[in-house]
Amino acid sequence: MEDERMADRVSDPSRTLLVAGKEFADHLASRRFTLVLLLFLILCSVSLYEGVENYSEKLAAYSDGTAPVPKFLGYPGWMPEKPSLLTVFLNLSSMVASYGPLLAIATGFDLITRERWSGSLKTLLSRPVFRDEVITGKALGGFAALTLAMSIAILIALALLLLFAIVPSPAELGAILVFWFVSLVYLFTFFSVALLASSVVADSGSALVWSLVAIFVLSSIVPIFGGILTDAVAGTPPEPVDMSDPQFTEEEWLQYREEERTYLEHQERIGATVRLLSPQRNYQELSVAITNPRFSMWINPDPFALRTPHPGEEPLPDLPDLIALIRQPIVAMLALPAIFFGAAYTRFMRMDIR
Repeated sequence: MEDERMADRVSDPSRTLLVAGKEFADHLASRRFTLVLLLFLILCSVSLYEGVENYSEKLAAYSDGTAPVPKFLGYPGWMPEKPSLLTVFLNLSSMVASYGPLLAIATGFDLITRERWSGSLKTLLSRPVFRDEVITGKALGGFAALTLAMSIAILIALALLLLFAIVPSPAELGAILVFWFVSLVYLFTFFSVALLASSVVADSGSALVWSLVAIFVLSSIVPIFGGILTDAVAGTPPEPVDMSDPQFTEEEWLQYREEERTYLEHQERIGATVRLLSPQRNYQELSVAITNPRFSMWINPDPFALRTPHPGEEPLPDLPDLIALIRQPIVAMLALPAIFFGAAYTRFMRMDIR
């Protein structure tokens, strides 16, 4: 009998989709989700409108040849490039980074606790449906709701661009699609946090509180703690050389520079590792890489080089070089939601429903 049930589970994934469809419909019918989604889209629309207007002004200045050519850090000015419309989506990323977690939390914080409190979860599991199908279906339903929200925001952006007679190129549409996917992964990270809280605590109020605490910790405490931990672990920087000392030698100076270089490299490695625990930091770094890859290469150079060239001197980076530069945020961006969802999945599978 158990073998038949296992075979039936493998051959009939429609149960998972049925649960997902029910959850998706519940989200669309929820006044709470609709209200939070509306506020999220209003904020995104305002940010996008400002971004499109700013882009249009830069494009007009570039077309008229009136854009200023200032000096940069003492280096001669350079002729500006044609602005990229992808900077509009960099504006959007700031809104998604700040308010997207609230939408994700509102989607997932009571998925389990609500049904446990009402008793519907026990009724559901008494039917021919497996626990893994329930938790997976709930996650898919929530992800579908977040996908709808992010897709509407992207469509609003494209509509505004067309309203200003700005048509994206195929390459720009590809970058927009990548940005959409990265934003979804970011939202799913906090959705998974809320789903985990809903699986661990007994009531929806506590799940909401713990979810909001997780947002605060991941977005604010982790970066602050990272700076403190970096300074503590890296230790004391090397003592500067007194160049006014009559016994000062060039060898001492070179030794100090080498010690300083080693210390800064060690400090940066520690700081970069801790910053990977912040989904917001990873998302912002990836957003910059997608919407302005040249600037991303510029703000992530070898920090110990003798001189950092300004953006006008650097050609557009190749995709392999860019991926190599941001490979750590990419891995962290994918790993964090997998860890949180895995924990929620394990907790739900072991939950006592009685």
